Amino acid sequence: MQDLTLSIAQLLPTLLDVRGNTGKILDLMEDASRNGSDLLFLPEMALTGYGVGEAIKDPCVRKMVEAETRSSLEEIRKAGKRLKLDVLVSYPLFSGKKVYIAAEYLQSGKRAALHRKINLCNYDHYTEHLHFAEGNSPTVARGGKAAFGLLLCEDSWHALNGIVETLCGAEVLLVPAAPCVPDLSEGKASIARWETITKGTAFLQTSFVVMGSLVGTEKNLNFLGGSHVVSPEGEILLRLPLFEEAVVQVRLEAALLENTRQKRPLLRNERICVYREAFGKMTSRSAKMGSSRQKRTLSQEEEV
Repeated sequence: MQDLTLSIAQLLPTLLDVRGNTGKILDLMEDASRNGSDLLFLPEMALTGYGVGEAIKDPCVRKMVEAETRSSLEEIRKAGKRLKLDVLVSYPLFSGKKVYIAAEYLQSGKRAALHRKINLCNYDHYTEHLHFAEGNSPTVARGGKAAFGLLLCEDSWHALNGIVETLCGAEVLLVPAAPCVPDLSEGKASIARWETITKGTAFLQTSFVVMGSLVGTEKNLNFLGGSHVVSPEGEILLRLPLFEEAVVQVRLEAALLENTRQKRPLLRNERICVYREAFGKMTSRSAKMGSSRQKRTLSQEEEV
């Protein structure tokens, strides 16, 4: 890793206004480049707004969003190439009949990695599982100055994702997110839970963690904001306000990462072979259980 200057944009996108949101992102790219940033980091679903899943059930709306998303990404790529700026942008990825929540890392306009959200949020007031397909692969993007693990919101709540990505070489874990609460009074408790996770992940994976969140309101849900950066020592380096748009620039120092990993070589000392064997046994056991259940079901059907 080299010293990295990062711009975090805590955005309020307008739902389904892909063109308007794209204009906002292009302006942010110009500002980030002018101010010397290496990377502009955008929240989950910054291009379309978070609640697009329900809307694209309408075939006409889906066709429009898909076309506008494709066109907007091309504009963002061209701007990134011209400005020599890396960008992390999140959007709905249309793939045949499936739609994924995706995050794309663009290195100076060229795709370096594409992540499909692994863990869809399917509890409390979240219904992502009703609209989107699950991704199946952790993702590490090799940027110009660092290796970035990509964790889309709920992905970061499942520790194994961060573990795998750092073992695959990630030095900075980027977490584009869209947490929301029904009542503004729940904001402080919600961000406290987030910081428990991001601080623990950063400390145990000896990596920088950057969480960037949407703000605004959709269907009486208030997007949290509270974006923050955590050092490899598990210390909050900066916080953005709750429920407000904001843009901030932060510098991540390579020496801090290197010194922490030398002092606490947790990644180097991981015994991956142990986990491989354990997960192999779990997979084998699950397959046998599935086969047994299938046989019982067939037997019951024959009896009927």
